[in-house]
Amino acid sequence: MHIAYIHQYFATPNGSTGTRSYEFARRWVAAGHRVTMLTSTAQLTPADVPGGDLSRRCEFVLDGIRVIALPIRYSQKMGKAARILAFLRFMAASSREILRLSGVDVVYATSTPLTVAVPALLRKFVRGTPFVFEVRDLWPAVPCELGYIRSRLLTRFLCYFERLVYRRAAAVVALSPGMRDGVQASLRGDKRILVAPNCCDTEVFRPDRDGSLVRRDRGWEGRFVCVHVGAIGMSNGLDLVVRTADRLRDDPEYLFVLVGDGRERPRLMKMVEDRKLTNVQFTGSVPKEQLPDLFAAADVSMVVFAPFPVLEHNSANKFFDSLSAGKPIVLSYGGWQRELIEAAEAGLGCRQGDEEAFARNIQTLKDDPALRAKMGRNGRRLAETMFHRDLVAAQVLSFIGEAVTC
Repeated sequence: MHIAYIHQYFATPNGSTGTRSYEFARRWVAAGHRVTMLTSTAQLTPADVPGGDLSRRCEFVLDGIRVIALPIRYSQKMGKAARILAFLRFMAASSREILRLSGVDVVYATSTPLTVAVPALLRKFVRGTPFVFEVRDLWPAVPCELGYIRSRLLTRFLCYFERLVYRRAAAVVALSPGMRDGVQASLRGDKRILVAPNCCDTEVFRPDRDGSLVRRDRGWEGRFVCVHVGAIGMSNGLDLVVRTADRLRDDPEYLFVLVGDGRERPRLMKMVEDRKLTNVQFTGSVPKEQLPDLFAAADVSMVVFAPFPVLEHNSANKFFDSLSAGKPIVLSYGGWQRELIEAAEAGLGCRQGDEEAFARNIQTLKDDPALRAKMGRNGRRLAETMFHRDLVAAQVLSFIGEAVTC
């Protein structure tokens, strides 16, 4: 098959964000298929692009993947208007590009945003090419619940468009059971849906990595290090971590480390400063290639989201990286991930907004090294048997093939 893969935020291991699309695409190429990745330069680095110029349209081959990258900026620090403009610019530019591609058997479009479905729909209407839509977040449910979208008219239009995308797609891939249920509820009809969560890179994130140099260089020796890796935005709800650090400030062994960047970082740093906390560190963005050593140096991985019910359906990379690294996980929410790790004894969760329970779970793991070790082993077992990247990529590829031939 020739698969046209649309992902506005395609990234490689040279960057600092998730690489699901890169990892899937290179495995599909290795399986004998052609993959053309249609993306923006937003998450690419100069090391990815021949000549290092991210200011213009570029086309190159990366690990067998043909990449067409459009010069459209995007970052977590952008304001609402700038983000919307980036969505619309990519929608328009990728719509032009998708019609120029020849010999495409199927389009695989991955959200967010929902606007990536427009070029897939256009290709279907003009050329008759089927498409499979991957749901990484429920749109417009997520931006509406978080307050980004307040207009009833716009909400109605987006809900209509969401249903249109699901109806016209040959099949849908959802990154969690909750997202699958959301698709089914919106569609109110039969549709081929595969649940394919984010995955574990078991060769990259490993429990046998030595984190001692990181602990020494960062001054973490003798501390109980709780690390959170990922964006620092409104949806991440990292006020909870600062308040937990404040609650546990009397024990000097606790250290809470926030790895990443985003619009909320300056406010959180001011919050830490105002409370005179010495047990919170901000690292800023870290290249993905350095994250395995950071996980190795941590005692516990925190996976935190703001207390909005729709966010319990997430499928965050940091959750799966934590499993692969063999680190016990402390969640700030319930849902399918809490059920999974508590059933496997790989971590602890709590009700959304229950800060006392979150802090208590942190304390429980600090006080019981044997429990931490057991949970780490169990998490690694989940990574190897349920969420291995090879396994999930093969499942999605098979599902695409079935959807195209049916």
